[in-house]
Amino acid sequence: MPPGLYFSLVAAIATSGVAAALAVTIAALQALDGRALATGLGVLSGAAIVLIHDLVDALLPDAAPELPITGLAPVGIFVALGAFDTPTLPRERWRQRVRRYLVLSATLFAAGIIWSFADRATPRRSVVLYTGASVTIVTCGIALWRYIRLYRQSSFYRQFALLAGVVLLGEAALVSLLTASVFSVSFWLYHAAGIAGTALIAYALLFDRRSQRQIGLLQRAAFERVRPLLSDAIGALIETLERGEPIPVDVRARLQSDAGWSDAQIDALERLALTVARAQRQREELAQLDELLRQNERNTALLAQMVIHDLKNPLTALIGFLEMLSADGLNELQRSLIDSALRNGRDLAGLVDDLLDLIRYNEGRLRLRLGDVSLPMLCAECADELSAWLAYETKTLILDVSPELPVIRADARLLKRILLNLLSNAIKHTPRGTMIMLRVWREPYPNVGGQTVIEVADTGPGIPPERIERLFEPFGAMGETRSARQSSTGLGLAFCKMAVTAHGGTIEVSSFPGDGATFRIRLPDR
Repeated sequence: MPPGLYFSLVAAIATSGVAAALAVTIAALQALDGRALATGLGVLSGAAIVLIHDLVDALLPDAAPELPITGLAPVGIFVALGAFDTPTLPRERWRQRVRRYLVLSATLFAAGIIWSFADRATPRRSVVLYTGASVTIVTCGIALWRYIRLYRQSSFYRQFALLAGVVLLGEAALVSLLTASVFSVSFWLYHAAGIAGTALIAYALLFDRRSQRQIGLLQRAAFERVRPLLSDAIGALIETLERGEPIPVDVRARLQSDAGWSDAQIDALERLALTVARAQRQREELAQLDELLRQNERNTALLAQMVIHDLKNPLTALIGFLEMLSADGLNELQRSLIDSALRNGRDLAGLVDDLLDLIRYNEGRLRLRLGDVSLPMLCAECADELSAWLAYETKTLILDVSPELPVIRADARLLKRILLNLLSNAIKHTPRGTMIMLRVWREPYPNVGGQTVIEVADTGPGIPPERIERLFEPFGAMGETRSARQSSTGLGLAFCKMAVTAHGGTIEVSSFPGDGATFRIRLPDR
């Protein structure tokens, strides 16, 4: 055969191989198929090496016709790699896999070009030949073993064509070691096996992609035909399950015939739907009960506001009448009785105010009326207001309040009621002869500059440890056993905590049985 005709024939075959490999590679990129991508890049590298080698040889006057073994080695390597890859890859791993295969393909292409021309030197020819043939034979053997296992495990579309192509590729590498001269029988057998093996591999990949595309089209066509029936059956199922009823016999039959569901699948879905329906009904019932409870709470709070508000007017009139009676012309016994009645009336009026303020605070309607408050004057007013009660109880109130204290920004009405509540509790729940101390001082406060500390301490029996945790809760002090002489509603300390919190401050208590109790308020500067 003339060399020109040989070179033209090999160039045409190599060009066809490049085109087929490009088609396989593009299809693999679209389908995210790692096996097809690896094999397509291998065929592309091998065909490109053969094409470039052939074109260069065609330009050289003394070049001998040959098919470089370095064109078969990349095909074998990539076919083996593809055998261990997966036909579908996650998208996050796909780009990384593509980059690796492209780098390897470029590396093998460059090495194949260099080695294909290096084998012209006689000392190197045998090294290149045996190395390329050995690599091709080993990789084809590994790929053949792997693909046979895959064929046994599952339905494998590439099947015979791919297996035959791998066998022929290995056979071509083996025959290349036996080729003695140009245009001999072994020479043509080597060419035929190499070209046929590569062609079969490319054909198997293209056939596989086409078969999968046809199957997808058939599945979509079949689904379009059964979609109306399936939609009707699913719609009837959803309506039944929404009502929380068992699946009727006709709906069950439609699901079996149209959707292909088994009895076990339908029974499992029915049990799940009935469970969900029961849970939904329970949630709705609980929501209704919760709304009823909230409405009852609102009605109770509204009723309490109305009653408390209606109590306030007669109490104010009663206190005014008692103050008029205590003006003059009374003997000692009468004055004592009037003072006791007046004190209890004021306590009841304070309790009504505490209740109203607690309700406003819980509803978010409490507004502080801030102004400049002189603590020495406020403490003196509280002591003067409680002086008659203290004398009657034979108890002593000591004021430790410096007249140099600066004024603070606070609600004077609420602050006075806080002090009166704490002092009243100290008087109520301690035995006769108890000493009560009211102290006020200043101390630093982070990021503000300073804070005012108010402390009310007594030398009474103290508070039991089990009651301290609930002391500031509404009605948390009811039944308190510090003194059996006077009872408590349990609202005073709850009001104190609310009013102090509204000012941005804190209130705390420390007490030990038999060692009195100390209440401490901290009010940061506003």
